[in-house]
Amino acid sequence: MKVFYNIYTLTPVKKANRLSNLEVKKGVYLRAELNNKVYFSDYFPHESLGDRNIEVFLEEFKFQVHEYDKKVFHHLLKDNSYQKITPKLFYNHKLWSKNEPLDAPVIKYKLNSPDDYGFVEALRGGIYVRLDANGLFTKRSFDEFLKGIPEEKMNLIHYMEDPLRDTDWKDLKLHSARDFIKGNPYQYEIYKPNRSFLPETQHKIIFSSYLGSELGQWQCYSELLESGDLKAIHGIVTQGFYEDQMELFTGNYKEGFIGNSLVVQKLYKKMDDLPWKNLCSM
Repeated sequence: MKVFYNIYTLTPVKKANRLSNLEVKKGVYLRAELNNKVYFSDYFPHESLGDRNIEVFLEEFKFQVHEYDKKVFHHLLKDNSYQKITPKLFYNHKLWSKNEPLDAPVIKYKLNSPDDYGFVEALRGGIYVRLDANGLFTKRSFDEFLKGIPEEKMNLIHYMEDPLRDTDWKDLKLHSARDFIKGNPYQYEIYKPNRSFLPETQHKIIFSSYLGSELGQWQCYSELLESGDLKAIHGIVTQGFYEDQMELFTGNYKEGFIGNSLVVQKLYKKMDDLPWKNLCSM
């Protein structure tokens, strides 16, 4: 198998989380050729969360040491089937920021500080909320934060993702969701198919895209169709984060989304037409 690469950029419209910025972001597409078939995959690092930059990734990819690299290779091998997958309906929360329309029954809100209560207006409107703290709190500051939420609305909060910066999550008054921080106990697993393999767990699994390219988003969706719970509410649709995004899905937050095969054909035509440089043989 011959493997080629193409470096791409994404221009953020808004910050992905409190640790990120609005600088142009780099990712890398991979292309493989084997038995007269062409396969694609995507590596998009979040360096503020510990991912290696694309230069290091390209140097190390052929050695297949890191889980992220192994998953990129896995998607590369699976991509021919992803290109032909039959779209199905799924449900998605809205990745919501203040001053945006509250047009979804479930939103995800990324906290920017220990006194960020921008999501409370959604709670007051009867909307379910998923909070993402990215390890923002200590146990004491977490308890202080909860005091600012109307007690009668607490039942509308599905969970807080990575609530504490340490791993002892006992006796928290909200459900916890585990992503980057391996805390316990927790009730939800935030699964990023672009960077890791499906965990063996009895917890509820929420599929989440990695805020990268449309190709990565499509491969995340394809894996959801193969092995995820289509009745759950996931986090794959990330509209409005980058300039000039292709809309891979049709639908809405209330009735669900489904992959748009015509747009996906255009996506793969775009991939095929990119200039490619030789990386390695595997």
